[in-house]
Amino acid sequence: MNLKALMDEVVVVLEQIDGVQRAYGWPPETVSPPAGYVSYPESIDFDQTYRRGLDKVVGLPIVLVSYEVTSRRARDRVADWSAGAGPTSVKAILEAHRWQSCDDLTVTACRFDVETIADIPYLVAVFTADATGPGGV
Repeated sequence: MNLKALMDEVVVVLEQIDGVQRAYGWPPETVSPPAGYVSYPESIDFDQTYRRGLDKVVGLPIVLVSYEVTSRRARDRVADWSAGAGPTSVKAILEAHRWQSCDDLTVTACRFDVETIADIPYLVAVFTADATGPGGV
């Protein structure tokens, strides 16, 4: 499985999510919210099956930057994104996608944080995903 291809494909899916104006396949120096980006995974576990049959990307952070942390619309936006199902659910949208860069991607968690951009604190939803795919690619 190719990490670059996976991160780039996640961006394609993120840009289809309601409220995400721009997405990046790496942690950008700055973003103009609402936006998203993919950061680097905790690990890549090789050889999960015999003879390079399967690799696993573990803990891939997918970050969605909402609005100013003190605004009601920030809460509303991350509530929509963090829903377990429905048309604005990041989990549902990512898991429904037909992946080319991997065999399967599963969103395992969502946590919330504050990220300061240009001295403004923004509410962010950080999704964690695991992906599996062919080891010989």
